[in-house]
Amino acid sequence: MLLLEKLVDPYGRIINYLRLSVTEHCNLNCVYCRSEQQVCRAGVKEEVLTIQECLAIAEAAVELGMTRIRLTGGEPLVHPDILDIISGISRMDGLMDLSMTTNAVLLDSMAFKLAEAGLDRVNISLDSLDEETYRRITRGGKLYKTLNGIEKALQAGLTPVKINMLLLKGVNDHEIRRFVALTLDKELDVRFIEYMPFLGQENWQQYYLPLDRVMEIASAIAPLVPVKGEHGGPAKYYRLQGASGKIGLIPTLSRHICSVCNRLRVTPACTIKPCLFSADEIDLKPGLSDKEVLKEKFRAALKLKPDPARVYCSPYERVKQFQGKRFMTQIGG
Repeated sequence: MLLLEKLVDPYGRIINYLRLSVTEHCNLNCVYCRSEQQVCRAGVKEEVLTIQECLAIAEAAVELGMTRIRLTGGEPLVHPDILDIISGISRMDGLMDLSMTTNAVLLDSMAFKLAEAGLDRVNISLDSLDEETYRRITRGGKLYKTLNGIEKALQAGLTPVKINMLLLKGVNDHEIRRFVALTLDKELDVRFIEYMPFLGQENWQQYYLPLDRVMEIASAIAPLVPVKGEHGGPAKYYRLQGASGKIGLIPTLSRHICSVCNRLRVTPACTIKPCLFSADEIDLKPGLSDKEVLKEKFRAALKLKPDPARVYCSPYERVKQFQGKRFMTQIGG
């Protein structure tokens, strides 16, 4: 049996989670993910990882002790080889969890194929339950396609299905109660995420809403019970008393979460990004065919993860550190 390493960064954090962004391309144009500037980039080539790149990167990561891989984008389901990528990664010894973040537009026709290929579960981006609001946020998306995709994911056993709702003040915050209520009789985890500004989103403050508002609204529906034993990320989970599903809260600016960071990201441009609040990246393409070279680059990326204390500053200071570096789709959701 292959002896796997354990990746530990200079600050004692165990890094066991890889977010692999397979494509920059997406079949929606969400306002928080792509600015008008990016939507209008006519003729600009969008980055896509090849199946060979995906499998080589994943294999090196797993052999280094990464037990969890999440496929992201862009929209991973538009990658032409996504089923083969999943099939190849899911067979790797040492991998414990293979998941995907998707907008679910294509899940209605692909959920069972994804499960058969070896995908364990999905997180689904859904920011409104109102057709018109959904259309405005996604710049033309059809809500029914995502809702159908959620149902098909549940039927295919891609569970637990987690719904990611990005809070946008004045846009969808009036729907918090409806999203919380989804957990009452469905085995869904609904996660509320604070807005995090990317390139081209200098007016972020008008949309930013702290997660305290979610707690206020949820507590008014029923008593909230903290859920113990949920690890592996920044989310804190609660359950409405008697509910089937859970509520997750993911802060990006209001709470310091860097001390529990357990991940590295690979972008569609085939670079490792150690931290969202840092411009540091390492190019994986040179030497990609040599597994040992690839592993050394992962180890080097580990050393670039910043001291958690260094980013323990106010939300506004952290935005200054981060904002303007990349579009969201160029990094990976």
